[in-house]
Amino acid sequence: MQSLIEDGLSRPWWVLTLPAPLEAKYHATVAPVAGWYLQSWLLVFIAFNILSLKVDLDAFGAEAVAVPAGLTLGIFVPLALAAILVLRGHPSSRKQTLAVLVTSLVDMAIVLNSAWIVPTGHADTYLILAAIVPLVVGMIAPMPFRHSLWFCGCAFGLYVVSVLALGLSGPNGSGVPLLVASLILVPLKLAYSREWETKRSFLFGLREKAQAAALAEANARLTILSETDPLTGVANRRLFTERLDGAWDLAAAQRDWFSVLLVDIDRFKLLNDTAGHAVGDDCLIRIAEALRGPVEAGGGLVARYGGEEFVAFLPRTASEAARAAAEALRRIVADLALPHPGLPGPGIVTISIGVATAHGAEGMRGLGSGDLLKAADEALYAAKRQGRNRVEAALPAPEAERVTAEPPVNAPRALAPTCLVSVAPRTRAA
Repeated sequence: MQSLIEDGLSRPWWVLTLPAPLEAKYHATVAPVAGWYLQSWLLVFIAFNILSLKVDLDAFGAEAVAVPAGLTLGIFVPLALAAILVLRGHPSSRKQTLAVLVTSLVDMAIVLNSAWIVPTGHADTYLILAAIVPLVVGMIAPMPFRHSLWFCGCAFGLYVVSVLALGLSGPNGSGVPLLVASLILVPLKLAYSREWETKRSFLFGLREKAQAAALAEANARLTILSETDPLTGVANRRLFTERLDGAWDLAAAQRDWFSVLLVDIDRFKLLNDTAGHAVGDDCLIRIAEALRGPVEAGGGLVARYGGEEFVAFLPRTASEAARAAAEALRRIVADLALPHPGLPGPGIVTISIGVATAHGAEGMRGLGSGDLLKAADEALYAAKRQGRNRVEAALPAPEAERVTAEPPVNAPRALAPTCLVSVAPRTRAA
């Protein structure tokens, strides 16, 4: 489509028609003007003809004015009023041209008849008026160029035939009336230029829309690339962090529960070393798909956090529901039965999950989304230490409380499923 638009914009001036698909689109898109536009001009046209009866009176005299006045009031005015009725609403371009053509030709015929029967010395006035009628109407009426050809051609033919047949060129055969007839062809140039500019504006509009659509599509692709992990198709860490902050702020404002899950594939490095990175990549993709459905069904978001780790949050989810959801995810992955050739026997790929849950009210005392992540990380560390393929939970605490509650360096650390104190993430065994 873009190439067709450029072809249309670069076509030579004598080629008015657009390439076929664009020409069809142009006629389907660009509607003709509303009927009231021509209706108003027809009313002006009627008033002009009624006022011109004074010219008839001066030229014909009171005894002979009945003929031109009768033709004007008896034929032209009713016909123009009928055309006004026909042009109600949004008539087609063809109907508008037909109404204008018939009305103008009838008026021209009446004026040319007056030029034929008027007393000597007044014929030139009517010949000029007969040429002015189609000139003015052709310039006012918004006809397509092909309709203007018909209009001007019919008016010019009527004028020339009448001048020659009725002997209106004068006793000396003057060519002035025929020269005056050339005025009837002036609207052709106006119609051509008007349609050319209308189509040009139409093409510029199409190009602008096409460029805007292409830009929007490119921006959408860039957004996807910047927010999506290219391997697994789930959200990346940057997007997750942004959404996590907003979701936790909403939970704090609504005083609702909120949970964060940190997922790690057990012995993933060993899988890569024994089966190869292609198998490892396929494993990441399969597990990401398995996690995504249940998490998004709960209104949450899952993302690849780095390497073999995934992270998710679940809004409106208390601790027991969060542990149950995490356990369901662990079983889903186990049910995939992805083979792990690095493990003894018919080993399969499993995951360990750390869960951290807090109430939104905790946000008022300084608990942030980062504290939830740290607690989930500590819970995941506990799950790895206690045998993997399991779910553990930790209770998050604000940074200030963690610092003041940090135990001595040599003190033993409890690894119970729920711990009140979190520590900074440490290196975990795969």
